Parts: sequence; structure tokens; C-alpha cells
Amino acid sequence: MSNEKVKGLIENLFNEIREEVSDLIRVSHDSTVATESIMEYVSGKITASSKGYITTLYSELSKATLAEPIFESDVNANKFYDLELKQKIYRAYQFDVSDLSAYKKGITSKEINVVYATAGAAVGGAAVGGILLGALSGVVHIPLVVIIAGAVLVGLGGGYTAYKTVPAKNIANYTDGALSFLDDLEDELLNWVDSIVDYYNQQVEELKKTL
Repeated sequence: MSNEKVKGLIENLFNEIREEVSDLIRVSHDSTVATESIMEYVSGKITASSKGYITTLYSELSKATLAEPIFESDVNANKFYDLELKQKIYRAYQFDVSDLSAYKKGITSKEINVVYATAGAAVGGAAVGGILLGALSGVVHIPLVVIIAGAVLVGLGGGYTAYKTVPAKNIANYTDGALSFLDDLEDELLNWVDSIVDYYNQQVEELKKTL
């Protein structure tokens, strides 16, 4: 299935991210530097990769849709294209890594945290999966890279003080916390793929009712 293919790509991506995050922690002077570095790396890496994943997902879903008998006619096929589902998903998530830099020029990392919390309040929870779904439904209007950056700040916020006090012990604790956070973030993104498939299927089913 197309979503399973994309999920496999996400799992491979997170294996790479875990290795890089461990390296970033080792070379960072303290937890504040580590969190900032991880925020920029993880949000940029996921955003840069996600547009390709969505392209792959849409390509396979649309291929299957257009193979259905109801879309054999050019008239019905064109009505499917008129939905512009890929473009709608692109617009919802604004797959632009430079958006984080633009946000950071005007606000601090602490304020990115506030932006994320505000987005969470809009959808009734702070889980990144819910905020991502909120972007697709039009409730949340911030770029994907900022959503992920906010999730990192929230997820790693507990590591700020301890890391500075007893480096040898607390770097290990911080690393464990960071890797645990990445496990949770991976699960949220895997569920996000299912949410996009559900959104796509709902839109197609609504169209079919009119044909």
C-alpha cells in the first residue's frame, strides 16, 4: 500500500535523525545549545523530506483512484484533477525550510514555543499529530517546519538545567530523553500519513457522490 511505502521512508529517515542528534548532543557545550541545534536540524530535515513523501503518496493514491471505472471517462477524471488535492496539501503545510529562519528573525525560540502552544490550543491538544491535522483542516496556519520546531522545544524543554550541572551523567540523561522524544515524534508522523490518506479518501468519496 502507498502509505506503508511512505511509512518505511519515514522510519529510515528517523534512523538517520537519531544518529545525527546523538552527535549534536556530544559536541554541544550545554543543553541550550543542544536543543537549539536539534530544533533546527530535526525541523529542517523532516520538512525537506516530507514534501517528497507527500508527492510519492499522492502519486500512488491518484494512480489507484484514476484506475477505478468511475474515473475512466475524461470528464470524471478532470473533475478529480479539479480537486487539486496535492496542491491543497502543499498549501496546508508550506514545505519551506527557510520559513523557520523567517520566523526566528522576528521571534525567539521561546516565542516559537508559544506559537506551537497556541496551535495546540486551536486543535485541543499539544500533540504534534493533532496540530498537523489541524493544518490540513485549515484550523492551524503555520508552516510545517515551525510546527516541528515547536514540538522539539516542547519535547526537550526538560533537559535545559540538568545538562549543565553534571555533564557526564546528565548528557546521557539528555540523550535518552531526546531519543525517546524522537520515538514519539516518529509515531506521530506515521499517524500523520494515515491522516493524509483519510483526508484524500474523504475528498474522493465526496466527489464520487456527485458523478
